[in-house]
Amino acid sequence: MKNRSEILFLYDVKWANPNGDPLDENKPRIDEETERCIVTDVRLKRTIRDEWLSWGETIWVSGEAVSPDERRKDLDIEKKEDALKCLDVRLFGAVIPISKQADTSYTGPVQFRPGTSLHAVKVVFQQGTAAFTSQAQAQQRSFREEYLIPYSLIAFYGIANENAAKITGATEEDMQKLLKAIWDGTKNLITRSKMEHNPRLLMRIVYKEGMNYHIGELDSYLELQCAVDEKSIRDISEVQLKVDRLLEKLNQNKDRIDRIELKQSDRLVVLKDGAPIRLVDELTGMEIEVVNLS
Repeated sequence: MKNRSEILFLYDVKWANPNGDPLDENKPRIDEETERCIVTDVRLKRTIRDEWLSWGETIWVSGEAVSPDERRKDLDIEKKEDALKCLDVRLFGAVIPISKQADTSYTGPVQFRPGTSLHAVKVVFQQGTAAFTSQAQAQQRSFREEYLIPYSLIAFYGIANENAAKITGATEEDMQKLLKAIWDGTKNLITRSKMEHNPRLLMRIVYKEGMNYHIGELDSYLELQCAVDEKSIRDISEVQLKVDRLLEKLNQNKDRIDRIELKQSDRLVVLKDGAPIRLVDELTGMEIEVVNLS
């Protein structure tokens, strides 16, 4: 991987818990000041890794309840460099326990900030009956309790650092696997607490080779226009994404940009100057090459 790049990923959830906090009754993580939803980078990486596992990729952090030493033996990792056969180590880095070696860590070239919703959200408490009684002799079923968010449009921002990739050996092919797993893995989150996770926008800004530069904080240039009160949003049709500032920033830096890789849901309405646009048309009009992600 010879080019630095930035990733902007938007997805929404309906009546789900996008990232429960085990230290707080598994409630959705909320910024108390802004009332916006928070999703950790660990949760996004879990989604990506699970998708990779379904493809048969070799992964260091598999999600299984095993010790690092057991995992190392399972993957036949005898020395630090052996860990680089794992796709997630090449991209995300890892700490690998190798006996008699002091330096056992890799810093991954791909780093994500915690995701945050682009609007304030409402948290709903629900109760329901469990499928079975709590004890063998009990006649009454036990109750289950859960906290859900009716709707949230969440934005993630990340950077792929070509300098760190020189150490881990991360390739452009690895990056394409990452992008595919972000989109498809989110779509494939079909569990009781995670269904109705829908990818809406994935953008990767690839800078020219040797350009030791990136714009930064791409999500801060987005603004949501809502047809209802923020906490009353229940569907993507009730919001529109204003990208005026993002497009302005991209236009200012177009001489540094090699290409932009893009995928967008047809249900996401994007606005510039208050009117709906096609992102691909706007970017092409700036004379930026656009590559559609599969």
